[in-house]
Amino acid sequence: MTANPTSESTAPRPTLAEVLGRALRLRCPRCGQRKLFAGWFRMHETCPHCRLRYERAPGYFLGSTYINYGVTVLAVMVVYFATHFGVGWSNTALAAPLAGFCMLFPLYFFRYARSLWLAIDYHLDPTGFDPNTE
Repeated sequence: MTANPTSESTAPRPTLAEVLGRALRLRCPRCGQRKLFAGWFRMHETCPHCRLRYERAPGYFLGSTYINYGVTVLAVMVVYFATHFGVGWSNTALAAPLAGFCMLFPLYFFRYARSLWLAIDYHLDPTGFDPNTE
């Protein structure tokens, strides 16, 4: 398949800051032009603009669960230490709100975790993302 003339195959690769900015806006890591998601949980298979295929292999986005888990744990730790030791709230008072947060926040952060995983992989290992081989 020949490269799309509107693709960014001739443009320089985006920097890490550009790629992460696109990830936080839930945009394609290569071109930044189109949205990654068609719904809350459903991703497009490819970018309509540059034709980047998002899922490189079966189970590709398993790594995004580590990002989601890590951000959730970090947020819970910060809130726990700030409210328990800073404000003086008891563990009993914090248990229910933090448990609720641990159930709801990963659902909200799901799209961002996937987008960050894709962006970091695109930046660190661009071999499977070559526009001339898709």
